[in-house]
Order: sequence, then structure tokens, then C-alpha cells
Amino acid sequence: MRIFNFSKLSMPLVFLLAALALSSGCAGSYDETIAGIVIPVPKGMTRSTEKPVEMSLLGFGAGQATFHGNMDTEKIVEFYQKELPARGWQSNMNLRSGGAMLAYSKEGKTLLIGVAQQDGKTNLTLSVGGVGR
Repeated sequence: MRIFNFSKLSMPLVFLLAALALSSGCAGSYDETIAGIVIPVPKGMTRSTEKPVEMSLLGFGAGQATFHGNMDTEKIVEFYQKELPARGWQSNMNLRSGGAMLAYSKEGKTLLIGVAQQDGKTNLTLSVGGVGR
């Protein structure tokens, strides 16, 4: 068995590998489908046991799902400000006052993100809607 000697790595390469290892742990996410629209969710948030709400009427569809966790509100806002534009979503609103309310749009769809702290827990509500579903 051959053992790798890390002392022969150049210093910039060591820093790059360390940065990649640290950033991959912080930026974890998983995808949830709400009313047919794929939305990223930070790994620190878990889906509520409540059944998600979905509706479709005359070509308009909407849905809502809630998540709970212990993430800081700012971390969730930063997550969506980075992740959604990378997926083609355009920011339309960013309100913060204790919690946060964000709005994004993409291809005739709207995503509303609500983040609030309650009883020491973080609540995340994702509401989607749009035409042509």
C-alpha cells in the first residue's frame, strides 16, 4: 500500500484543497419540487411534516412548503442570493426586518421566500406560482 506524502504539495495547492473542503460543507443543499418547480433548500433545513399545499386552476399553478431548522436568517438569505441567480432566477424583492422576505422570478414563475425566527427555531416558507404549468 502506498501512502501519499502531503509535505510535497505546494503551499497554494494545500490552501486550495482546504478551501474546497471547507466550502463544500457550508454550501450543502438539496432540491425540493413544489408545484412542479425545483427549488434548492439549505441542508440545515428539513421539510415540515405538514403536507405541502398545491393548486392548479385554468393554467395557473401554485404551491407552498415549509421547512424548519436552526440556521441563522442571514445564512439562509445569503444561500438564496447566491444559489438562485446561478439557476437563472432574477431577484425582485429583498425585505429584512427581524426575518426576511425575498422574491424571485424565472420563466413566468414567481418564488416567495419567507424566513422567520420563532421559539429558537428558524422557519422557512417557500411559495411558488405561475402560469403555463
